[in-house]
Amino acid sequence: MEKLSVLLMSVLLMIAAIVCALFSDKIDTAVKGDKQVKKVIAVFSVGVLLVCTIAIIASILS
Repeated sequence: MEKLSVLLMSVLLMIAAIVCALFSDKIDTAVKGDKQVKKVIAVFSVGVLLVCTIAIIASILS
């Protein structure tokens, strides 16, 4: 049961990170961030994807 909750949470976070990365241009223009917000969103999204991938692999192997 724990594996299922870890997998579900990781997949949901990965989907949210991908959606944020896809719309980072529109978010950046909405807050007038001069491309700095876009860079922050990209770094955050990559970090979330890496952490969630590690969590999924760890839950599968345990």
